[in-house]
Amino acid sequence: MRLPTAFVNAMKQRLGEEFEAFMKSYEEIVRAGIRINTIKTEMDKVIAHLPYPAASIPWTKDGFYTPPEARPGKHPFYYAGLYYIQEPSAMSPVELLDVQPGDYVLDLCAAPGGKSVQIGAGLEGQGLLVTNDIHPDRTKALVRNMELYGVTQSIVLNEEPARIANAFPAFFDKVLVDAPCSGEGMFRKDPDMVRAWEREPVTTYAQMQQDILDSAAKLVAPGGRLVYSTCTFSPEENEASIARFLTKHPDYKVIPIELKHGFASGRPEWAQACMEEHGWEADNEAIEATRHTIRLWPHRLQGEGHYVAVLGRAGAREEREELQGAAACSLQGHPCTKEQSHAGSALKHRESKKHARKGNKEDKKAMRTHSGPVNKGPRLPDVTEQDLYSAFCQEHLREQPAPMNAMMNTYGYSCPLPIERLSGLRVVRPGWFLGTFKSGRFEPSHAMALGLKAVHMKRVYPLQVDSDTLIPYLRGDTLTIGEEQLVLHSGAAAKGYVLITLMDAPLGFGKYVNGMLKNEYPAAWRWNS
Repeated sequence: MRLPTAFVNAMKQRLGEEFEAFMKSYEEIVRAGIRINTIKTEMDKVIAHLPYPAASIPWTKDGFYTPPEARPGKHPFYYAGLYYIQEPSAMSPVELLDVQPGDYVLDLCAAPGGKSVQIGAGLEGQGLLVTNDIHPDRTKALVRNMELYGVTQSIVLNEEPARIANAFPAFFDKVLVDAPCSGEGMFRKDPDMVRAWEREPVTTYAQMQQDILDSAAKLVAPGGRLVYSTCTFSPEENEASIARFLTKHPDYKVIPIELKHGFASGRPEWAQACMEEHGWEADNEAIEATRHTIRLWPHRLQGEGHYVAVLGRAGAREEREELQGAAACSLQGHPCTKEQSHAGSALKHRESKKHARKGNKEDKKAMRTHSGPVNKGPRLPDVTEQDLYSAFCQEHLREQPAPMNAMMNTYGYSCPLPIERLSGLRVVRPGWFLGTFKSGRFEPSHAMALGLKAVHMKRVYPLQVDSDTLIPYLRGDTLTIGEEQLVLHSGAAAKGYVLITLMDAPLGFGKYVNGMLKNEYPAAWRWNS
């Protein structure tokens, strides 16, 4: 493949004896991977039914290499959200974020959402995920992936990092900054990145990354963790970015990463050269600390080029705000209690006035520079909307899976935070999208189906990989099936909404009437092979 001369010369100077092996890696096959979505299924169950061999990716517990001939995007498991197709090296930042059940996590530059899906799996249905991207068009893929993979305790924003920092100071246990970068590590996988690299100097990205990191620094709670990652080799965007950040933010320290699986240490000498070349400032201790960050090189492991730094903030966290909505319920097969389902339930704030958003000069400036109007945010549902949702759940579900506590236009959501915490922000999804109100009734969404467990529903139509009706359902066909093929609970009649499952994972809804299962699978998502 054609590589830019300036890039080749720079890498030759930096890598020395390793340069030949590095260049040879561009002649090798790009390794692809999948990450099993443990929100919906068990790894062994999926691996046992794959039509191709899958070898473990060593730096992630649920990632697997796929062979070149595999077509994972043309398998029902993909349509069910049982795995996410992801470049193997890209799985490393979230592994190093060390997400634990119950954490409050922010993915600041999230689209298209692969790392957010991985974070959601680590949360195990508990805690909170706020996932953001500044580009409006990119949030569409982000929303789709949150829905498909069943990340029900997530909020999707389309905001500038500075405005999120104003709204949620020192709020998150873990923050991921998978920063926009020059993409040098993706040249082998995506030749279009070469043309983009030639148009934009790495210093442009380096300044953008500093701005994002400065905002991220404010978002991490004392004692919390910030992970910074890129898919580039440029030291201006890697070691130099971290050295400059550490110099400005002395309350952060590098948490050393163990050098295993082919990981290579950071190169502080490259950071020092960047300081001298560009006139940037960083103290010697900060520069040396970058030795404990890591680089993933394509000639040292089976993956593309990445850089990861793990940073810890000093201090200890105070008591956290409590969550509500689906995040306050256990969606691992146990419905909400009546107390959890009450939409108006009060959230205990540490100091609610302390968190109120103020119209200061910095905030107003951010609002002026943001493209597009500021979203008015969600509202509380009215009594009629609550009654219609409750009536739907009573008729078709065994119990409410989550409270409906937020509305945007006619769309109902289960929001994990009090809606006033989102005031003034550009909210794309305030939580789990439950459904729409039309003509005096509640219609459940596909997102609701994908976030449910079979135990929630009164009617289930269970499918396996070899079921004759699996592909027809994914194509959007109406199915002719007998009542005996449905699993009915709580004395339910066959007529009504049915959850179709694949190996116990939700695929979508259907409506059963007189031996016919009317297909509710969205047209835009249908099987097209």
